[in-house]
Order: sequence, then structure tokens, then C-alpha cells
Amino acid sequence: MIPVLVLGATGFIGRHLVAALAASPDFRPVALVRRRAASLPPGTETRQADVTDPTALAQAMTGIGMAVNCVAGGDAAMVEGTRNLCAAARAAGVTRLVHLSSMAVYGPATGLVDESKALDPSLGAYAHAKVEGETIVAGSGLDFVILRPGCVHGAGSPQWTERMGRLLRQHRLGDLGAAGDGTCNLTYVDDLVAAILASLRKPSATGEAFNISDPDPKSWNAYLVGLGRAIGAVPVTRISPRWLKIETKIVAPAVTIAQRTAGRVVSGLPLPACVPPSLARTFGQDIVLDHRRASTELAFPRTPPDAALAAAAAWLRTRL
Repeated sequence: MIPVLVLGATGFIGRHLVAALAASPDFRPVALVRRRAASLPPGTETRQADVTDPTALAQAMTGIGMAVNCVAGGDAAMVEGTRNLCAAARAAGVTRLVHLSSMAVYGPATGLVDESKALDPSLGAYAHAKVEGETIVAGSGLDFVILRPGCVHGAGSPQWTERMGRLLRQHRLGDLGAAGDGTCNLTYVDDLVAAILASLRKPSATGEAFNISDPDPKSWNAYLVGLGRAIGAVPVTRISPRWLKIETKIVAPAVTIAQRTAGRVVSGLPLPACVPPSLARTFGQDIVLDHRRASTELAFPRTPPDAALAAAAAWLRTRL
């Protein structure tokens, strides 16, 4: 079995990936962790290193055949970690690197967007980091595959499942009217993991980038109303433009200040979910990720959208 190093192994996507690799007859997961992690399956091999430490990362790459970069975190750390990973992977003779990017690399594009679209970092620091990460990988000289998922949801998703659910339960999200008519490019976590496994297996994917998203996306209103009903946040509230403005202009800045203060004063202080301006813009962006190359060339199994939503909601009900 090929040892596959998973960077970001204790994160939302990383945990799902480690479990899938462990169940595969072809691969053996090796989880890269910064500290001991109880969230991984029993018996998982772990190696300890911070991706921003090139020496420790190089040592962790010893004997590794392939690697998957699903590190999340600070923008500068993601870029530095990607640069260190590519250097360590070259030195270790890694035969395939799968790098998780994001639909954020397409900037404020609208309409049907395929992988040939020019990258645009103008959406902010996160988008800039993702574009820079892709540039580093593409120029690394490695055998690589880049995946650009949409909004990754499912059991354990802090961003697109848990935060959405909490806001729906609080009746601070719901039917957004015209503000929620943008396209909701969801990516179910199990489907993304299946795409990663296909990327590890297929030699023909070398050097390619693939959009990974729901082939038949609906509007954000449809997703929010469907998720709200599935978790019992009914009746789903109709959110007025005035309330959305309060969320983005007043509540979100206050929560951001509180988070920064808490980071300096009290670690782990629970703070309310909010709707920052960037999220409100996402709700209105009419971009559709073109999934066809991934469906044809990677040919990974997909979960029916209703089943994915039901599974995500079942997990979410245990959290609320």
C-alpha cells in the first residue's frame, strides 16, 4: 500500500480523507499533526510537524509515496506551508501531490466557469493565498493535481453546515429574497474525498486542475430553506434587506473585534456566528462551476444532493 501523507489531517476535510484512505486497499494514511490528535481513527500513523517548519516537514516526508495538501488556516501560513511542502516532496521523491485550492481563485466571475478561466485574487487575502498556492504547486516540478472545490459541506463542516445551521436556528438567515439568488456551488465532503482518491490513482490527471462541485447547483435561497427545514428551524424566516445590512455592517464587525480580543485574552471563548460582507457577496454571486472535466476525467462517485443534505442535517441536529 502506498503511504499518503495528509497535511491538515485533523481538519474537517482531512479527517474524512484519513478515514477513506484507511478503508482503501491501495493507500495507507499518514497524518501530519502539530500535536497529538484524538480525532483520528485508532491506529492511524501520525507524524508531528508544523508546515511552516521546513526542517520538520522534510523529516516527516521520509518514506512517503504521495501527499495531499488540505491545510486550512492563516493565509500567510497556507502559502508558506505549500512552498515548504513542495520543496520537501521533491526531496523525498513523492510521486503525486494533490493540492486543494478553492473556487475563490476565480474572483468575482459570473456565469459558467471552467478551469481555463484566468485566476483572479481580487476577492481578498484568502483568494490571494489560494492563487499563490496554485502558482507554487504549478511551478514546483512535481507530479501534481489541483482540485478547486466549491463550498464544502457535510458532517463536521464548520463553515457551510454548522455556521449556516446556527444562523438558521437563530432566524438570522433564511430566505434572503433577491440577495440569495446567487448560485450555491456546494461540494459534499464525501464527493471531494472521492475526487482526491481518484486524483491519486489516475496518471492522466497529472498537471491538471479540476472544479469539484454539485453538477446541478441551486440558489442559496434553496439551500438555506432546505437546510432550515431539515434541522427543524421552521418556519424558515424571510430575511429583509434591512436585517441583512444590520448583520453585515453592525453584527459582523462587532464579532470580529470580539474574536480578536478573545484571541488575546481567553482562548476558546464561544462567540456567535455572523454574516460578514464576504458571505453576503457569496449569496448573490451568480457563478456556476463547470464540473464536466472532473466528471469525465476523474469519474468519481457522487452523492445525490438530497442524501448529502440529509446526512449533513442529521449531524447538525446533534450539534445545535
